[in-house]
Amino acid sequence: MATVVRTCVEPALPCPKKRRLESEDGEKPRPWRIRLGERAKGIRNPIREIMDTIAGKENPAKPLVSLAQGDPSCYPHLRPSSEMVASLSHAVTSGLNNGYQPSQGSARCRAQLAAFFNAPSRPTLQPKDIFMTLGCSEALSHCIGALAAPGSNLLLPRPGFPLYQVLCDYHGVEVRYYDLLPNSGWQCDIGAIAKLADENTCGLLINNPSNPCGTVFSREHLVEVLDKATELRLPVIADEVYAGMGFARPYVSCASASAKVPILSVCALSKRWLAPGWRIGWVTVYDADGAFAEAGVPETLLKMCQVSLGPSAPLQAAIPEILTSVPDGCPWHRDVLAALEASARCCVRRCRATKGLEVAAEPEGSMYLMVRIQPGVLDVEDDVQFAGKLLEEESVAVLPGQCFLAPGFFRVVFAAPVEVLEDAWDRIEEFCRRHVRVKASPGPGPCAAPPEEVA
Repeated sequence: MATVVRTCVEPALPCPKKRRLESEDGEKPRPWRIRLGERAKGIRNPIREIMDTIAGKENPAKPLVSLAQGDPSCYPHLRPSSEMVASLSHAVTSGLNNGYQPSQGSARCRAQLAAFFNAPSRPTLQPKDIFMTLGCSEALSHCIGALAAPGSNLLLPRPGFPLYQVLCDYHGVEVRYYDLLPNSGWQCDIGAIAKLADENTCGLLINNPSNPCGTVFSREHLVEVLDKATELRLPVIADEVYAGMGFARPYVSCASASAKVPILSVCALSKRWLAPGWRIGWVTVYDADGAFAEAGVPETLLKMCQVSLGPSAPLQAAIPEILTSVPDGCPWHRDVLAALEASARCCVRRCRATKGLEVAAEPEGSMYLMVRIQPGVLDVEDDVQFAGKLLEEESVAVLPGQCFLAPGFFRVVFAAPVEVLEDAWDRIEEFCRRHVRVKASPGPGPCAAPPEEVA
């Protein structure tokens, strides 16, 4: 018997009449109903606004050397370990990690992170205390959004990562800045924190190790800052994406420095594990006396995770092996810190030998150095002009301090190998030699301000 194959053909739908672009009498059509979201329209990124004015203006006769982008993976000597790559490869090829994960993240991934970031002075972390995110930026956004009560303000460090301000603006949170003092090793101005806080302050953001300063706070200083937070009853958002990246001083987490303060700590694979493009991060909730739980913070973080549904399943599946294969102090980790320290020392040495520049405070970790432009020595108006002219003449890219609310400084990323940095500093030194004023005298602009006033 012949097999009858039935082909299902949907009936043709009537073709709707096309709307006329103009009416019969020639009148213009009504405008489309398109309006912008106020929060999205108001987003501004200070780094991009400043850098877009000088982008593409490098000297075509010299190869570009960028000391501007905080990406540790740009050079082959700083890459994820072979064990990390193998873990991710297995997670992808196993065929077991192709589906949706719980919004908060996979239980196995969160359990391993809880064990890795457990603070001895606090109750043992549980998987429920970890919230997976699409990188550290989303983790920061979740934390700020969770605390963004109407009319609230958040205390941010200055100099500081510009994204903090961007996220506060987006979530409708007023920003108040406390200073990091360059002549005190970029430590927090604790007195300023007390003066800035009021009944509407929703939290204190601490970045340690620091971007852009390269500071690693001592345990003693962290205790002082967190004692002030306890006194003011302020929860802390701890940007600890550079956790484990202290080479001149051991890294101490906020949670291990105080058991009294409720802390939302953010981290990711981007820096310490050298994989910014993998885009996986997390929030760790260190509660104290149930303050976060009582306020509903964990539930709110979960709701925010339910919007983006978290990072990719293979990355979450690889996390347990990644954390166990390259723990703090393993050969790979030691080699990374040694390379960063060698590069940092190179930058400090070359900066101190360059007329018109000085090191505000030696870097102790992360991968950043803030260089002060000595007032009145160079014929540049400010740090933005310095960065622009340096790019135009020497094809060396740095970020002006104004990107970080630190006029009179510029930031150097020392993630490049020493030989690349030596070449970059040869050019910087030659640039400064050409631009030394004939008669050094304080001129206008931030570069002429007294040192403590440019913090």
